[in-house]
Amino acid sequence: MVLSRMLATDLDGTFIGDPVAMNGLWADLERAGIRLAFSTGRHLPSIEAFYAEAATDRRADACICMVGTEIWVLGPDGYARDHEWSRLISVGWNRDRVAAIVADHARAIPQPDEWQSEFKSSWFLEDNAEQALQQIRDRLDAEGLRAKVIYSAGRFLDLLPADSGKGQAVRYLAGLLSIEPANVITAGDTGNDLDMMRPELGFRSIAVGNAADELRSFEAPGVYHATASYAAGVREGLVHYGWLGHSTTSNAGE
Repeated sequence: MVLSRMLATDLDGTFIGDPVAMNGLWADLERAGIRLAFSTGRHLPSIEAFYAEAATDRRADACICMVGTEIWVLGPDGYARDHEWSRLISVGWNRDRVAAIVADHARAIPQPDEWQSEFKSSWFLEDNAEQALQQIRDRLDAEGLRAKVIYSAGRFLDLLPADSGKGQAVRYLAGLLSIEPANVITAGDTGNDLDMMRPELGFRSIAVGNAADELRSFEAPGVYHATASYAAGVREGLVHYGWLGHSTTSNAGE
């Protein structure tokens, strides 16, 4: 009996970045029967635009969007949103109060409306942000607000419901698809991917060779640091974990 396995990978800078390696990896995943989920800061229309730009008929089995605040599962008629996930993460979430706290910091600049949602308050915060981040966390605690503070790439600040994020979303999706945590591998390149590399989730993980410093310096059980970049780094990690062989797929883009 072959157990179900799933790769949950970030898109930009991880799965995307080297088209030849990406198409080869995608074909290898199909051949090996490994389910594919994108776990990304993008929204679903942006993922659909990626499919069009890549001129591919392939589709991920599921898309975890907007930094783990939306889950979309592929069905016969396309992607359908999992509303139970939305219900679960809404408990105790107050977006307006959370956003007001961040807005008090003059250095925090709101990201465009396209990247905001009912479960995601997103900002730009650059240069030596540690003090500002601690002040935001302290204010949230003082006002009894449960929110997850995610900072990545030295620029992007996301505030999410406390029970959401990439890690929790991947765990929920794995349960939905009846996949054991030990049969999940996650991959990423920046700080918001750390959330799905936490050892307590029970996954194994891959940090690609082009990862940001915040991820390159992250050491934990079950985290493999690839030397290759982008999809080639993901593939290297899957070979390391024994999910794929060393040889690459020929005619991968066909």
